[in-house]
Amino acid sequence: MNPAKVHLNRPSAKPPHERRTFTARHSYRGLCPKSAGLEVRAMAGPNSAFTMVEIAICIAIIAFALVAIIGVLPTGLQVQKQNREDTIIQQEGAFWIETIRSGAQGLDYLTNLVDVIHTETFSQVLGQPGGTLTTADATYGQGFRNGRDIVGLLSLPKLFLYTNERGQPMLFKSRSTFAFVRALAGSAIEKVPKNDFAFAYRISTELTPFSPLAGFNTNFNVPNLPPAEWVARSNTFLRATLLRQNAYELKVTFAWPIYQSKTGVRVGNNRKTFRTLVSGTLWRTNVDYLQQHDLFFVQPSQFTVSQ
Repeated sequence: MNPAKVHLNRPSAKPPHERRTFTARHSYRGLCPKSAGLEVRAMAGPNSAFTMVEIAICIAIIAFALVAIIGVLPTGLQVQKQNREDTIIQQEGAFWIETIRSGAQGLDYLTNLVDVIHTETFSQVLGQPGGTLTTADATYGQGFRNGRDIVGLLSLPKLFLYTNERGQPMLFKSRSTFAFVRALAGSAIEKVPKNDFAFAYRISTELTPFSPLAGFNTNFNVPNLPPAEWVARSNTFLRATLLRQNAYELKVTFAWPIYQSKTGVRVGNNRKTFRTLVSGTLWRTNVDYLQQHDLFFVQPSQFTVSQ
């Protein structure tokens, strides 16, 4: 047989575990020439696998990656929670600003969201000592009965002058007005009334008379004023008076989250404030079933420059 035609890689008829390795020093049945210098090895058997060292290294790499992922997971969840709360507060702020600014009176579904409204007001007859300080906590059924009452309580002005039924000039001050509210936005499962697991916040409102002419000299009763100065000051006084009666600054402050505990309600450290200007007049009314009898509503007005 010609040695040049010998196929060294032909498959063996023996089982894998009985295959042998041979070199040029050990000829296999005279078929492998000694001068070839070749080394023929058998193919790996089906019982080959990773060693314990390799498996330990793989487990160590996976464990290191899992520790890193688990370490940053709470931070990621906290950031997601904060982003969700900021989005809800942004939507709630736009809603309450527009509700109070427009004097809305038909939002009766607010009774499902507002848990309690705290008011602290002071009223006094001008020129007389003393006054009446009223502190009240209104809840649904034991205070407000509809959405109109809620908006009226949250629209209490910081300062308001009016004439009572006896013709006496009255001074009304709102020292503190806030409410605990469950979010209007969010998932539908949180819209169940009296849901303790829903996202809630505290809303504080301040409605203050606003005058953009503050700092201008409006005293036209100063003696010996030049005619031109007297006319300018009197006109400025009239403008300031009209603007003060028809312009208000609305400030709405949100504080969240709300925690229910055995000792009461705790408020978190997150704060966000919304401000806007309101053009219009305040309409005052009263109800008998509320401890805080006076309700206020903004009546929007539009102003045009006369030609």
